[in-house]
Amino acid sequence: MGAELWRDDMAVEAEKPIRDSVAFRLVEHVLQSLRMDPLLVDPYDMDQYNKMVSTLDTSKKKTPDEEALYVTTLKALSEAVSKIDITYHHLLLNNIFTVRIWYLQRDTLDAFLDLITRLAAVADQYLRECLQMLVNNFTPPLVQRNELPRWAVSRKKDIFFHLCESLKTISNTVPLAPRVLRDIIDRSMPKLFDNKAKMVSFVECMLGLDTDRMGDLIGATLLAKVVDLLTELDVNITWEDIIQGEHNKGIFEMELEDLDEDEDGLGQAGTKVHVLFGGNACAEKLDSLMVVVCEHLKSCAERGYLDKEFDILKTIFRASVLRVHRSKFCQNVCSFLCWKLFVSGKVYFR
Repeated sequence: MGAELWRDDMAVEAEKPIRDSVAFRLVEHVLQSLRMDPLLVDPYDMDQYNKMVSTLDTSKKKTPDEEALYVTTLKALSEAVSKIDITYHHLLLNNIFTVRIWYLQRDTLDAFLDLITRLAAVADQYLRECLQMLVNNFTPPLVQRNELPRWAVSRKKDIFFHLCESLKTISNTVPLAPRVLRDIIDRSMPKLFDNKAKMVSFVECMLGLDTDRMGDLIGATLLAKVVDLLTELDVNITWEDIIQGEHNKGIFEMELEDLDEDEDGLGQAGTKVHVLFGGNACAEKLDSLMVVVCEHLKSCAERGYLDKEFDILKTIFRASVLRVHRSKFCQNVCSFLCWKLFVSGKVYFR
């Protein structure tokens, strides 16, 4: 009902272009009107603000008309970001920063991310909140039984692309953003006992940032975090977890075969390496993450960035992995990288 009333106030004119311009003016007026003591705010403006907050609530499924109103409100807010104040508009901001973009339709997603990139650019205001919201969406909601829901699998590639593009846009606009993003990723990294599907999804999206200028700014940090996670999983796998019948065939050898045989996707790689272990949860996570990392390195080779990745990983492995006496498998990532360099005609190792 609140949305309907909000829509009626916005639809002063019959034609859509005019209606959008009226909506933009109304949103700006409401935001400005609430920037004072709540006791002094006009009741009508407070009512309009509450309706706008309700429109931004994504906890309930929206009708097509409500979705169209949501998009219009997002666009209007994008034009009025300078009027948004954390002191007086915290309910509105809460509904923005808690959004799970995986549920948004395509037009809504574009409008929402445009608002986020503009909010992040407001001086000394919402940069950390915007970056945290984007990082929170590295993993889809409703992950159960270590598997992504089918609808999330079909959207994953598109969602990851939009998340990385938004983060790159913010980093290009706000000089402080890469440093803040490093800290947020550090705090948000998956932990040892996190769900495998969430862990893999986070790392896969995170490595999508290791490109171009963004990679130059935070690429080394991203790779160091991934190697630390691989090492932590590795040391929690005991030799008793390894099936002795497959002992003579190493995990790296099996991955190389699968990477060569299945260029379009590593569907078989996870299965073949999986049988190497006797049900250890850390081993299953390590298996999946190593496939993701090898795919990332393969992508770097195709884009001509392999030399840079080698220099970074060489330093990381010398500083961390080689000092861990119980590491058994994660060093194979470096072996895979050396193999890719050898195949490409580069010889950096003996």
